[in-house]
Amino acid sequence: MMLRRAASRLPINQIVNQSSTTVGRLSTLSFINSTTSTSSSSLTSYNNNFYTNNNNVRNYCQKNKVEDEDMPEALSSIQGEDSIIEETEKVVGVADKHSFQTETQKILHIVAESLYTEKEVFIRELISNASDAIEKARHLQLTSQKIMDGDLPFEIKIATDDDKKTLIIQDTGVGMTKEELIKNLGRIGYSGTGDFLKNLGDNPDKASVIGQFGVGFYSCFMVGHTIKVYSRSAAVGSKGYLWESDGAGSYSISEADGVQRGTKIIIHLKPNSYEFAKKATVEAIIKKYSNFVGFPIALNGQAVNTIKALWTLNKSQVTDEEHKEFYQFISKSYDTPNYKIHFATDTPLTIRSIFYIPSQHVEKYGMGRMEPGVSLFSRKVLIQQKAKGLLPDWMRFVRGVVDSEDIPLNVSREHLQDNGLIQRISQVLVKRILKTLDDESKRDPAKFNVFMNEFAGFFKEGLITDFKWKDDISRLLRFESSHEDLEADNKNTSLEEYTKRMKPDQNQIFYITVPSREVALSSPYYEPFKNKGVEVFFLYNTLDDFVFSNIGHFGDKKIVSVESKEAEEFISKDQEKLKDTLSQSEVSDFLKWITDVCGDKVSMAKATTRNTSTPALIVDHESATFRRMMKMMDPSKQHDIPKQQVEFNMNHSIVLKLHAQRQINPAIAKLVAEQIVDNALVTAGLYEDSRTMVPRLNSILDNLLTQSQQHVNK
Repeated sequence: MMLRRAASRLPINQIVNQSSTTVGRLSTLSFINSTTSTSSSSLTSYNNNFYTNNNNVRNYCQKNKVEDEDMPEALSSIQGEDSIIEETEKVVGVADKHSFQTETQKILHIVAESLYTEKEVFIRELISNASDAIEKARHLQLTSQKIMDGDLPFEIKIATDDDKKTLIIQDTGVGMTKEELIKNLGRIGYSGTGDFLKNLGDNPDKASVIGQFGVGFYSCFMVGHTIKVYSRSAAVGSKGYLWESDGAGSYSISEADGVQRGTKIIIHLKPNSYEFAKKATVEAIIKKYSNFVGFPIALNGQAVNTIKALWTLNKSQVTDEEHKEFYQFISKSYDTPNYKIHFATDTPLTIRSIFYIPSQHVEKYGMGRMEPGVSLFSRKVLIQQKAKGLLPDWMRFVRGVVDSEDIPLNVSREHLQDNGLIQRISQVLVKRILKTLDDESKRDPAKFNVFMNEFAGFFKEGLITDFKWKDDISRLLRFESSHEDLEADNKNTSLEEYTKRMKPDQNQIFYITVPSREVALSSPYYEPFKNKGVEVFFLYNTLDDFVFSNIGHFGDKKIVSVESKEAEEFISKDQEKLKDTLSQSEVSDFLKWITDVCGDKVSMAKATTRNTSTPALIVDHESATFRRMMKMMDPSKQHDIPKQQVEFNMNHSIVLKLHAQRQINPAIAKLVAEQIVDNALVTAGLYEDSRTMVPRLNSILDNLLTQSQQHVNK
């Protein structure tokens, strides 16, 4: 009881100091920092102390069952049923009536009816105005100027009344005199905040001020048929006043008693806007638009903005648990992010941002294309949720927040005015994200491989569709390789690692597109590279063929398919030439005969220089992936296989026997030649329907068995 009685008399700091040994190290969830300026240490310290002290006292009181009436005034005023605000002020003077100017009346109609696309943003606008008013009062106090009720805490209170169909928003900010009410509320387009910013000059306090245009207040006429504004200036000795209007053409100002420092706005809602008298509706809007405003917000006596604006803090101040909580709040998910990127810069643009890379994504489950996951803020007020253009579409898996005071907004704050500036910001952000991921890939390769297995499709999409990031993305991609020293359960490697292992005389990066590793290892195209000890990338995804074609070069190394003529030239270089079994004239006759009997599929037949165990190979052929893509794009069209260049291994036993048979049994030789060419097409992935081979194979088998039977009968 002694502590409880003392608590009602002692300042907050003394209570915290006296109770610290009992409470121990408190784990608090403070409201949020009230400044985005890292250079203004005095403001940050002031604000942090305010929130930390309030929360420490609250936690102590809850733990020790301290009653609300014994809690310090600064704390009890923001939380508890007794703190729900109502209209308690009394008009004591005669009302002065004023008319809106004709132009102002027209603009008011536009603001109320056409400026904003969503009615709910009026809450954002009024909270932003309240935040600016408190920021001005705090600036006066911190610059050693006396203000009315100096002990009154800086806070925003909101109350809904479903019975009376009203919504009340109150702040303890700088307030307004009678003259300022006329100037600020009787004239659309005048911004008191604009004058305040001019007076501040380069003061870092500017970063915490939101309003610019002087029209936000009038957004409440979208939802209200009558608006009352009680206000009392922070200047010592000021009186309270009531400003009242129905928005039709005039307003009145009366002196009022019982008005505390700051401004209280009472909105009597229109019938089509009664939903804003419901607590749940208003709470959702606050959390959507104004959750990170720099002062505590209470709705019907309960704190609402309980999540810190982490992007305004120094990265060393933020714990992993706070990052996890913040990520789950903004992404509405329950997993733990793979990576977090906390990035701030003041040149060439002022940007405060936090990005999170999730541990998984839903597109792989066929749940449709994901929406952008990054929200745009200006001075901690939401401008665009799921903002398009901040990051490219292929980065839609990234979750996070971007806050920049350099972003020029239009008067409704809902649309951006300078698309070029957004593109510049996007360039900075994308580069930072890609660089961080590259660093992470080197710091913990195993973790990065797991991440890339999950999200590789997004990066491949980016490489194909967003060419300016080709080099940065290609560094991140991982593909399976033939390199024998890679881990048994993880054969993935990067292009950079591949180039470090290249042979001294090698200037190309080689790859092969196949269905599986087993097919790759048995491929006649890979065989000479294996014999020579040259590493080859194994691509199993049909998209990867396009990816490697789009990369083209990695550094000064060209990316080449093992099925190309260029690969053959490399592999035959310094290769010991085998002794020819046939003479040059016999080889020429054989190749001419192949061209004659298989003229519908062979454009040119020649002897191969590859050291391969297969009779024939197709070289420099059209990508099988490209053919499949064209067929998918237009299934109605017949995409016939064009004639191919076929290389024959003139020392292969099948080729030698075929050369002999074409003189002895031309009919069978023709069937075998056609089958060899079709086998080469199959190996190259170009044969679309192998069922057409069946009649020919049956003929070959029948002839083979007939000859075998005749041999037995002899």
